[in-house]
Amino acid sequence: MGQRRITRLVLVAVLVAGLGAGAAVAWARHRQGEHVATAVIMLHPLEGNAYSPGGRGDDLVNLETEAQVLRSDAVARAVLDQLGVKGAPSDLLTAVSVAIPPNTQLLQITTRGPDDATAVARASAFADVYLRFRRSRTESAVYERTSRLEELVSLREDERDAALARLDELGANAPERELIEQQVQEVVVQISSLRAQLAAAQAVGLDPGQLVTPGQLVAAGPWADPVRSGLLAALLGVLLVLSVAVARVRRPALGLGRGPTGLTAGAEGDPVPLGVLRAPVRADSDVIAHVRSVVLAVGSDRPPVVTVAVPGRKYPVAFAALVESLTRARYEVVTVDLALPSVMAAMAELVLQEAVVDDVLVADGDFHSRLQPVTEATRPRDDFADLAASAEMRRSLAELAKRADLVLVRSPGLTTPIGRAVLAASTAVVVEVWRSSTRADLDAVIVEAARVSTHVVGVVEVDS
Repeated sequence: MGQRRITRLVLVAVLVAGLGAGAAVAWARHRQGEHVATAVIMLHPLEGNAYSPGGRGDDLVNLETEAQVLRSDAVARAVLDQLGVKGAPSDLLTAVSVAIPPNTQLLQITTRGPDDATAVARASAFADVYLRFRRSRTESAVYERTSRLEELVSLREDERDAALARLDELGANAPERELIEQQVQEVVVQISSLRAQLAAAQAVGLDPGQLVTPGQLVAAGPWADPVRSGLLAALLGVLLVLSVAVARVRRPALGLGRGPTGLTAGAEGDPVPLGVLRAPVRADSDVIAHVRSVVLAVGSDRPPVVTVAVPGRKYPVAFAALVESLTRARYEVVTVDLALPSVMAAMAELVLQEAVVDDVLVADGDFHSRLQPVTEATRPRDDFADLAASAEMRRSLAELAKRADLVLVRSPGLTTPIGRAVLAASTAVVVEVWRSSTRADLDAVIVEAARVSTHVVGVVEVDS
């Protein structure tokens, strides 16, 4: 690792440690300034609040409703009255939270206050007031029901008394007597049923629950110490930076770690891994020889146009070695090195039909030809990406292929507009990956090549 990288790593570690320590100290001081208390109440099923006391806690759906009612304005207003404090219920409720422990019939009330005594008083007050609130709510429901039943019993008794009075007025053999007697029996049965319902309603339990844990302070905990929290946060920040640095140093190409190129030979959907090159790349390398063989094996009814490119935005480094390897094997090669402004200008002249192949194609040693523009070119054309995407680009490369065994193109990265256009105009592509390449980059190239029907002959890794 170079001195610059070490210095940068130290600066990043110090920055992260400082930020983490500052945040931890601020959090710890905030915790120290908080005054928190809790109280726990256990609820009993009541009339109008029917949930099964034998069920699991997550089945007691009404407990969530109870928790919401506890934080209602009505309860908060009663708490303020009990504490003898003036203020808005909404302001008090911002300092109150209610939790339901799993598989229980408990409500855990947590309150905050400006001091310990206030926090404890609030927690106890909410517990007491809510239990009374539940009882009063049930008493109201029971009173309404019993009042209605008593009213119905009174009406039915009046109907019975009226029917009995009519029976007394009729003779023993009166034809209406049997019908009235039947009506009396029916009314008596209704009265008995109503009285049974009234007795059941009056026997309803009014126990709302009990206070399990009275209001008590919640300790801030060991991490409320600013020094301890700051040191721990700084240490964690340094460890995080170091772990990221180690991961980046040891990260295999494509981030997969399944071999030199991160690919498994023969895996479905993966291009063929062609091996690992180490800089400086040599033409007599076994890996270059392997790349040459797969390039020459590209099946086509005409000499192929093969592009060498990286998934990112830079230019490949194995291009020159592959050209030398092909010419040593006595294959006629036309190279199109788009890293050179002059070659880019020559291709532009072909695409714009300002020149023909014979005008721009020049020999560069045995079995090797390159492009040279008719006019002097000092810089790349700004519109070359648009020219490369045209149908004339494909035709121009095909015309160059007629003059050799294959055309070898050195393209900008395949994520650039020029790289994507060259990929679409090529018969095949050799993908060169570096340590900075990721599997997502390679997958994007594979998808794009499949879309434009360009064959990915393989992946070569450069370990520099």
